[in-house]
Amino acid sequence: MPGWGASRRDRAGGQILALFAFSLVVIVAVGALLFDGASALVTRRRLQNAGDAAALAGANVLQTIGSAHVCSTGASSPPGAPRQDIVDAVTASLAVNWSAISTSDVTVTCPDGWENQAVRVDLQRSSTSFLSGAIGLGPVAVSTTSTALNGQWTGSTYSVVLLDPWNSSWPNARRGCPSFLISGGPTITFDGSVYVDSACPAANGGALATNGNAATVTVANGRILKLVGGYSPGPLILTPAPTIGVDPLADPLAGIEPVPSLATQSPNRLVLNNETQVLLPGVYRGGIQLRNSSVALLRPGIYVLDGGGLDIGAQASLCSISDTSSATDCSTFSTACPDTTCGILLFNRGTTSGGGAMGQVSVSAGATLKLRAYDDRANTIQSEYFEYRNLLIWQDESPAPTSSYAQPVVQLNGGGSVDITGTVYAPSAKVLMGGTSGGSGGTVNLLLQFIAWDLEMSGNTSFHFFYTDEATARPKSYGLVQ
Repeated sequence: MPGWGASRRDRAGGQILALFAFSLVVIVAVGALLFDGASALVTRRRLQNAGDAAALAGANVLQTIGSAHVCSTGASSPPGAPRQDIVDAVTASLAVNWSAISTSDVTVTCPDGWENQAVRVDLQRSSTSFLSGAIGLGPVAVSTTSTALNGQWTGSTYSVVLLDPWNSSWPNARRGCPSFLISGGPTITFDGSVYVDSACPAANGGALATNGNAATVTVANGRILKLVGGYSPGPLILTPAPTIGVDPLADPLAGIEPVPSLATQSPNRLVLNNETQVLLPGVYRGGIQLRNSSVALLRPGIYVLDGGGLDIGAQASLCSISDTSSATDCSTFSTACPDTTCGILLFNRGTTSGGGAMGQVSVSAGATLKLRAYDDRANTIQSEYFEYRNLLIWQDESPAPTSSYAQPVVQLNGGGSVDITGTVYAPSAKVLMGGTSGGSGGTVNLLLQFIAWDLEMSGNTSFHFFYTDEATARPKSYGLVQ
């Protein structure tokens, strides 16, 4: 019997040893998961931070190659190999944030889907292994992707954005009741959507209203007419019917860079009276006035109206021309102002009162107005201002409207010769589009977008506002997108 008891103890000891060995393997495996898994997470976080910073560093220089403004300039653009200065910026950033990363662990590309205005950085690295080797596992491979955008993104799809929120205590006609007013009997077709931020209820006049009995407003198929407030249908025909009670749309161009300092071209108000003159970009203090049959031909660039505004008389002409054009009037506009080699931005600014007070941008009925919007590719001196591309008229947001102050309206009343394209941006002012544009009756076809405080359209003309994203101003987009 003693021998039998000893055998049981030996077998029990063997079982305990086996259980201990198995438990030890489990403990090591769990430790490997805990320690090496944590190490992989830490590595991934460090890698992601370094990759994000590197992608932003590459995006920061994306817009600094003349007027190209693209990540890849080769045949594979995009996606494809990035410019060397972008690669250098990524490498420099990684050297600062994680110098141990080998160049073989870094891939820099220009990703597809971002219109060649983004930089992608892919990183890979093996995390530190503590216990994985003891159970036959190697280091954990970690990889990250970072994509940064720096450009102007498409997809706006709107013809009109009106920013007046509705201020019930303000004077009548400035309350945003309505923010979009249609007078007379124009027929208006918008190929892009229409957004009206005014929250004015229908009982107070609504966000959109008409005081005529023959107006028709049509928004193209697939587009929308959205009102934060209401509207009273009356005789006004809206196709399709607007959607009411929507959320406001933020100013799409709110983040646009301020107009740079430019050379002064005229220290006092420039007045042309039966004269023809070629004008150069720069600052015109006191504004510009064209009297009688004067003709002003504008070379490509930015024209700052520093107080005084712009006044184009009924028989006067204002046209944009290329840097090489020898035009003496507006009759050859189609050849004197070719696409990508011509275009201007009229920037209107000023104070609320005094000698530098902001003046009205006014185009009288009967005037000739033929303008292409600003194009950075047309002017090598100002080529870095790419985000102004397709801006035609910009009235400064400041001074902001208050219960006692309203900015001068932007009044566009052309005669039988109107050819204007681009974006009219007046975030603190009303835009008045006169029905005499294009003459009495008839149809006016325009590639024009309004981003303004309020909008009023009048007369009996048929307006067709064609929309293409490539012909209107785009908000600048910057930052990490992946």
